[in-house]
Amino acid sequence: MSSKLTGDYRKYMDKNFLGSWDIPEGDDLVLTISDVEQNEVKNERGSERKLTIHFAEDYKPLIMNATNCDRITKAYGSPKVEDWVGKRIALTTEKVPAFGSVKDAVRIRPYPPRTTEAFCDECGQVIKPVQAGSEKFSVNKIVELSKAKYGKCLCWDCSLKAKEAE
Repeated sequence: MSSKLTGDYRKYMDKNFLGSWDIPEGDDLVLTISDVEQNEVKNERGSERKLTIHFAEDYKPLIMNATNCDRITKAYGSPKVEDWVGKRIALTTEKVPAFGSVKDAVRIRPYPPRTTEAFCDECGQVIKPVQAGSEKFSVNKIVELSKAKYGKCLCWDCSLKAKEAE
């Protein structure tokens, strides 16, 4: 049985690395760096070894460029990749000139994330971002939706239970 798809087609492609299409629209994606590596990345010229960051949360790694490396350095005061491990970063999208046109690109905010943890009013757990089908929901989006629909701050699981109870 097939399901109806929505959103950016690139979400459905077998991509090995994080792209602008993976960032929730209009919201930052806050993740924790778990590891920094060099990975083999395929491109139109064959393949190259690129610096990549990996996340503690269940997200694809991000191929780093000079801009994003500079932004982490600015946010945390160190160009040493070993100092980045365990740090939380806010990913967003920006329009950048590339290959003769303007494209969406993943960019890291040049400051530590300004988010605070949100807790579920029902179960008391920390609300975490989730992926539901092809859509990714940030903590802020989950809180916004649950407050609008149920009048309180609910985690994803408690929101599903509330929906079933309706």
